[in-house]
Amino acid sequence: MNEPFEYPSILYNEVILYLEEKWNRRLSDHERHVLIEGYRFGRMVEAENEIKILFAN
Repeated sequence: MNEPFEYPSILYNEVILYLEEKWNRRLSDHERHVLIEGYRFGRMVEAENEIKILFAN
């Protein structure tokens, strides 16, 4: 995979809400953007690792 997938906004909102509650403040637009890109990248890496595990056996 070269490009992360787009996910439904509900998944991004869940992560945004988690950090806003943890930090007890609203995230800036920049923080939201970085968080979404990090989420997409993390999911891509996770999917690649799962594929490797499936084909290793």
